[in-house]
Amino acid sequence: MQPLSGHPGARLAMKRNTKANTPPVWLEEKPEATAVRVERQIKEAVLDGRLKPGDALGSENDLAAQFGVSRLPIREALSRLRALGVVEIRTGAGGGARIASSGNPTPAVEALALQLQLAGVTAAEVFEAQFVLETAALPLAAQVATEDDLAAIEAAIAEAERWTREADGRFTRASLEVHQAMVDAAHNHVLSATMRAVIAVLYRALLKGTSTERAKGVVEHHRSVLAAMRARDSEHVREILVPYLSRVKRHTQELGG
Repeated sequence: MQPLSGHPGARLAMKRNTKANTPPVWLEEKPEATAVRVERQIKEAVLDGRLKPGDALGSENDLAAQFGVSRLPIREALSRLRALGVVEIRTGAGGGARIASSGNPTPAVEALALQLQLAGVTAAEVFEAQFVLETAALPLAAQVATEDDLAAIEAAIAEAERWTREADGRFTRASLEVHQAMVDAAHNHVLSATMRAVIAVLYRALLKGTSTERAKGVVEHHRSVLAAMRARDSEHVREILVPYLSRVKRHTQELGG
């Protein structure tokens, strides 16, 4: 048996046996639930590259035979993996489970945003994350953005501009979509997904204290960044971002955000 480091029951067993001058007896680790084991092994196969996007896993019966278990834990594991966007379930001829044909980080992003909120993340922490992300991603985007990317940013700015007079949650949401479009233009999946989670938490911190004049200033800032990106001037993008993001953070903290 393998010793369970830190397991309170294991320490108790060792203490009792030491008094009796006998070798310690360690508690054996409880085996993980079958569905958890199946889920973990499929996840590991994806992470290791042994399973590729679109690879067929087979039917519940096929997987039950492969793992030597009943169909019930297979169904439970597949249900969890489907909720995570890792597998797709198809019915009919040629159906069964298969690894998702393409990645969809949305479920993970939503889960991360919720966990950050439950963990009590502060506005200061979120603004720091935004600062690090944008000052890394946007100068990169200035170098690699396509014309389609720049057009998408322009459209997002126009949508934000529609709501400057109201300066309410609709403006805040649209403005944050500009930030997302700019990060997306860096063509880095990790940066894009992380930014989406940051935005989900940041939205509520930015709802306070937005006026029509401030909203117009935000749109003007967005256009300045876009102009620098069009000029492929990464250094100027950073020069615009650093003082602006610092001001937004300071203003929100002054409002108690």
